[in-house]
Amino acid sequence: MKTTENISLSGYAFTIETDAYAELGTYLNDIKAAFKNNSNADEIVSDIEERIAEILREKCVSGMVVDLNMINDIKQRIGNPKDLAQDDTETATEETKTETPDPKRSWQTKRLYRDVENKVFGGVCSGLGAYFGLDKVLFRIALIIIFFITFICTIDGDGPYFFIPVLAYIGLWIAMPAARTDEQKREMTGRPVDLEGYKDNGFDFKKEIKETSESPAIKAITRVGGIFIGIMLMLMGFGGMAGSVFIPSTSTIVSHEIADSIDEWGIHSAEEQFVSDLLMNNETFWVMLVVIVGIMSLWFIYNGVMLTFNLKYPSWRPGLVIFISWVISIFVFAVYVGKIAIEAFGTFVIIA
Repeated sequence: MKTTENISLSGYAFTIETDAYAELGTYLNDIKAAFKNNSNADEIVSDIEERIAEILREKCVSGMVVDLNMINDIKQRIGNPKDLAQDDTETATEETKTETPDPKRSWQTKRLYRDVENKVFGGVCSGLGAYFGLDKVLFRIALIIIFFITFICTIDGDGPYFFIPVLAYIGLWIAMPAARTDEQKREMTGRPVDLEGYKDNGFDFKKEIKETSESPAIKAITRVGGIFIGIMLMLMGFGGMAGSVFIPSTSTIVSHEIADSIDEWGIHSAEEQFVSDLLMNNETFWVMLVVIVGIMSLWFIYNGVMLTFNLKYPSWRPGLVIFISWVISIFVFAVYVGKIAIEAFGTFVIIA
């Protein structure tokens, strides 16, 4: 029988055997000694403790006690601080002999993952945001704008261009693995997974980890980009609102044009008859179109205002609610038109 201790590591509670507790304490003390000359020693040790807690959470199921084997495995995965200190000494000796400093090494290379914890659909945009260090909302808005631009081009052109952003998103969804483990989440944000990641003395841990988002350059770029996109969204939104007001008038104009065309050329197919009936004699069709354009415009205006004035998004995500409402309205519209088409083509008889 072994005695145990209850400990708290980075806010997580663990039950650990006494010999494992002593080994873990020695390991953390060695880490503190290895980084004692680093200006960010406290932040580094705190992050390593968080890394240890992440590994223990992976290993420990409910009620499991941390044993010595787990601690030894953690030491192998994270690294031996004594070896790290020895490497630094050897490197310093070599630099003294050659008197030629090595080029500054990077701290940690990020990897591209889908951020499934902050996803709306597949986590692609949130993963891109984490990789490039930008707000994930900017990527989502950019994707929506591209979708609408290609959708408009599809209406005015010959090909289904709106499939391009959809297929691109699906392709990234397939290509980008999901960040599910704690190690993958660290790689996604560029945080170290072992002691080698903290080895570079030229790396400012506090600045890069806790103050990157507060960097004046990043803040300026994000703010200017947010204002620009916000203004464009508001202009598109108000334009859409104005267009929805004129849609009833548009239906009257379209009806007159179709009537003149029928008088001059006649109707030669079931498809032409269906389109003319839909555009001339179906008020529900135009009402649904007004609703779709109105909801879309409201979404543009809402996000435009939030980005332009740098407002904090509410926790209940009204923008997402508006977007889902817009998707539902399109689905209802498509079902309604499809139902009318089935009824028309099921009863229409072409007279040769």
